[in-house]
Amino acid sequence: MALIDRVKERTGTDLSDAELASMIAAVTLEIDGRFGPAGPITVEFGDPSDPETRGLRTLRLARPIDPAQPVTITETDPAWSGSGSGEVTLAANDYRVLDGGRTLQRLFDGDTGRSHWAPLVSIVYTPAGLQDLRDEAVIRILQFDTAGRAAAGLKSEKAGD
Repeated sequence: MALIDRVKERTGTDLSDAELASMIAAVTLEIDGRFGPAGPITVEFGDPSDPETRGLRTLRLARPIDPAQPVTITETDPAWSGSGSGEVTLAANDYRVLDGGRTLQRLFDGDTGRSHWAPLVSIVYTPAGLQDLRDEAVIRILQFDTAGRAAAGLKSEKAGD
């Protein structure tokens, strides 16, 4: 179901499609301005100076990966040089996605297999359900906005019996 139809169904408004589309665009623009556009994000792990991060076999993501979208994982092993010359982009068979997209396990038998993650790891992915959450936020904001417009059109209001 299209977002405009969902807004109509949930708000019960009699505003025109053009007016609702304009309101949806304004709310979406505000959400994008405050939180960034919906789409891929970059998450970076590791610290070459921290010995605790050098032997990690799994990485835990705060927001799960959308399996229908592409994932790019780049490992950097600067060793003692500090340069990024040891940068490798992993193939899909170099890691496994676990726990509903929240955990990445490094695999030993992939194209560039290793028993652990490199000291620096950069992951570019689209979080699962991101657009659904944004659409729900737009609908809820428009519920408040359209309820306020309806209340503004009241000629009188009475409390009590």
